[in-house]
Formats: sequence, C-alpha cells, structure tokens
Amino acid sequence: MMKHLMYSNRWTWALLTLSLAWQMTMTVQAAEAERPKPLKAGYHEIKSAKAIALLKQHKGLIILDIRTEKEYLAGHIIKAKHVDYYKNDFKAQLGKLNRKKPYLVHCASGGRSGKAMRLFKDLGFTRIYHMNDGFKGWEKAGLPVRRGREKASKKDK
Repeated sequence: MMKHLMYSNRWTWALLTLSLAWQMTMTVQAAEAERPKPLKAGYHEIKSAKAIALLKQHKGLIILDIRTEKEYLAGHIIKAKHVDYYKNDFKAQLGKLNRKKPYLVHCASGGRSGKAMRLFKDLGFTRIYHMNDGFKGWEKAGLPVRRGREKASKKDK
C-alpha cells in the first residue's frame, strides 16, 4: 500500500508540475500576443484605416497635421499637432521636433505631406508614417474629428 501511495504522489507531482508549466507558457504567449509590435524605423505609406489601428496600439505616435491653419481649425484628428506646410518657417518648426519619436504625418489628401517626406528624411527623422489618403480619407472613413484648437495639455505648458 505504501509503495502504491509513493508512485501515486510522484505522478500527482509530475502532473501538477506539467500543468503549471503549461499555464505559465500560455500566460506568456497571451501577454506577447497583446503587446503591440514596435513601430518600425523608416518611412511608411499607410491609409487612414491602418493609421487608426496604429494610434490605438501606440499611444506615443504623434499626429502631425501640415495643412493650413484654416483647414486645421475646420476639423482635425484629435490630439494632432499643427505645423503649416506653407509657412516660411515650416522647416524650422520641423527642426524643433524630436527626430527619434514616431510621427503620423498628413495633409488634406496626401500631396503636401508626400512632398514633405524628403524634408523629414533630410532632417533625420527616423520613424515617419505618411497617411497618404490625408484628412479627407480620415473623414471619409468616419473617424473622429475635432473642430477648433486643441486644448493645451500639462506637457505642453
């Protein structure tokens, strides 16, 4: 009887150990699946649908709207920073930005922002996502828009 209990306890411990190892493996795999993939270095052409997915996954992705002030005030992506492509100091304004951070850049329909890609490269920006269907594509997809100016956050003060 004692021998039978010893074997039984060994099997119980073995099964418990295997069960625990399997649960730990599944927990790690689930955590890895939920973790978003890091934003890739380089210059990427994307549409609005991909942009909204990236913004949901990556809170650090900075939206850069390069339309005119009038266009921006009429409607823009929530939390977008504004730098007017047509202003004389456009290059200087871009030069003030952190080149290591990831940016989602757009204009109205992709023309101005497409031309600006060369400037981003020349200035040494490392991660640019060009939303090539522009704000018009964003609106057409029914994605959220804010009118007027963005309220300054505590970080901006």
